[in-house]
Amino acid sequence: MNVKLAYYSKTGHSRKIAEAVGKALSIKPLNIEDNPSVFGADLLFIVGGIYNGLSASEMIRFGEKLKPAMAQRVAIITSSAFRKDTQNRLSMILKSNYIEVLGECMVRGAFTVISMGHPNNQDYSTAIDFAKKTMEELEGTSASDDEERGE
Repeated sequence: MNVKLAYYSKTGHSRKIAEAVGKALSIKPLNIEDNPSVFGADLLFIVGGIYNGLSASEMIRFGEKLKPAMAQRVAIITSSAFRKDTQNRLSMILKSNYIEVLGECMVRGAFTVISMGHPNNQDYSTAIDFAKKTMEELEGTSASDDEERGE
């Protein structure tokens, strides 16, 4: 399975989360600002923060460019100081581009003194566990599909 990981980070928090997930999965994190190629990804993890309650415009533009030939499925990892806002707009854009969104994991980020000290090791572990579980479920689905076809 071809798995890729892309991130956007204004504060460095999402970069740190992406690096932790990338290290755990042996995947190189790709910075969205570098206009990375994700062509042919069976699964693409997108890591990004919420800023003033919204997805960053850079993440939205990245999502608008994605097509199924680039990434068939996406799983989103979001950092937010308040852990209440989601990447709903990004998810809707991906779905409108016929890309399956497998889910979203919320971890705590920080904004000034709010949630100071985050992301921390627990936040990284939450993101890593989500990524591993997503991959395991996808691989399990693929294996059962192969069995149904007699492969």
